[in-house]
Amino acid sequence: MHKTVVLLLLLPALAAFASDPTPASLVATDSNDALVAGLQSSAVLTRATAARVAMLNRATPLLPQLRETLAHESDGIAAREEIRAVVLLGNADDVAFAATQSAKWPAAMDDALADAIARHGAVAIDLYHAHLAQSRMTTRSDFFRQALWAHPELLPLTASRLLGWHDAGGWNGLLRMAFDSAVAMPAGAMTASVDMTDAEIRDTSIWYLVRGYAQDPASIHDPLRAALLAPRAEAAADREDFGRELLRRMLGEERRDNDRWMKFLATDEADRLLQRESESVLQYLTDAEYRTRQNRCVIQSAECKMPEKRPGRTIPSHAVAEPAFILPSLLPAGLAEAVMRDARCNDQWLGVGTATVDESGRVTKLDLNNVQTSGRCRKAAEQILRLSLATPTSIRSASSGPVLMVKAAKTPLCLDEPPAEVPVRLVRIGGEVKAPIAKKRVEPTFPQTARQAMSGSGTNVLVIVESVITREGCVRNMRLLSQAPFGEINGSALLALSQWTFVPAYLDGQPVDALFNLTINFRLN
Repeated sequence: MHKTVVLLLLLPALAAFASDPTPASLVATDSNDALVAGLQSSAVLTRATAARVAMLNRATPLLPQLRETLAHESDGIAAREEIRAVVLLGNADDVAFAATQSAKWPAAMDDALADAIARHGAVAIDLYHAHLAQSRMTTRSDFFRQALWAHPELLPLTASRLLGWHDAGGWNGLLRMAFDSAVAMPAGAMTASVDMTDAEIRDTSIWYLVRGYAQDPASIHDPLRAALLAPRAEAAADREDFGRELLRRMLGEERRDNDRWMKFLATDEADRLLQRESESVLQYLTDAEYRTRQNRCVIQSAECKMPEKRPGRTIPSHAVAEPAFILPSLLPAGLAEAVMRDARCNDQWLGVGTATVDESGRVTKLDLNNVQTSGRCRKAAEQILRLSLATPTSIRSASSGPVLMVKAAKTPLCLDEPPAEVPVRLVRIGGEVKAPIAKKRVEPTFPQTARQAMSGSGTNVLVIVESVITREGCVRNMRLLSQAPFGEINGSALLALSQWTFVPAYLDGQPVDALFNLTINFRLN
């Protein structure tokens, strides 16, 4: 009798273990019971996948279970997905709960929290002030691009509120977002910002104006122009005052040499400030200032190389418009591999699909008919895209757009999100960022049809691809910046570059994800 009781007591546990779902089985499920079982699983990836699918399915009845699971979560990868799900499915109280849970984890968790809050759209600015302004988040420009997506009319209100809160970090993020999105900041907010008592806000505003209006200073509005030309009662830091001096020159005042600027231009601070500036900014230096910078470059061992051989006649490449959003996105580590394995997908895919997403970035419509791949790989690609959250490239981005799909046969997708304690930083090469170094290069095929088409019209053609070189040294999120007029060449270049591997970029001694341009030159000779 005693043995029988023990056996009966074990049966429910055995049944629960037997029904424990796999990540691949959860991907396409619409069963809340299966998702609850996933959230209660002992496997980290299963819990993370269940939270991701619940969020994408808008499974609000699962909020109590999600909160319970998050409150007792012991793994950062699963916690990150549970925080996202609680925020996107919940109300203001749920967001507050997620924020308290995020604070228990390393600082990088606050960036995941911020991204989820930004996907609430118009109300995200209030939530930012309540939960993020004083947090450890480092992705403020990304936050505002996501939060204001499809709502550019909220930019003036957002700007005035950040200034009213004296939020220097938020203001800096908003300006960087506006610059990257090629969106003009409201003239009233900019006029107010350059005379605020907060030195960090003033400095950020001044250099935003220098960079943003160097090519066309005539478009600076009159009230702002008057504020910039008005004499100041006292000097500020060299960095801010030199920016003001450049703005005055841009607005027509005479260029004059000044010992103060000469000393500043020979400092490390000036190196960091001016290293990425375009010629449109540097044109406002005096001759003596320009020589000072040149001499400084010599001291810093800057390299300027001419091509060893005179290049042949190049067929003009065609610029490619920026996509509306980035897809696919990073997924919990191992999930993309599980999807590919379940679909038995080892083939290449190449082509451009179309996707429609909602304001949160969830995929609502998908067409991959123009992507060349096998049926099982098309299924895998569709699942991976539907598991993703789209990130807009501008606050004015459309909700529908092309999705470039590139994967060579038998190669990984490189979509694993880093460990929860690792900050998600996407940097540009230059300054303190050490550029990636190619370890493995795969040469593209040169289609015979393209060779024949090029004959008589030029000796070579360039394909330029912007991509993210990940902290692991692989290539993801490729997009054509400049394409050849021969489609087969573009496809060949993309497939080849997708197989390159790198020593990753480094910042502060740590590997980081970096935007990096890769160029392939198809030569006839």
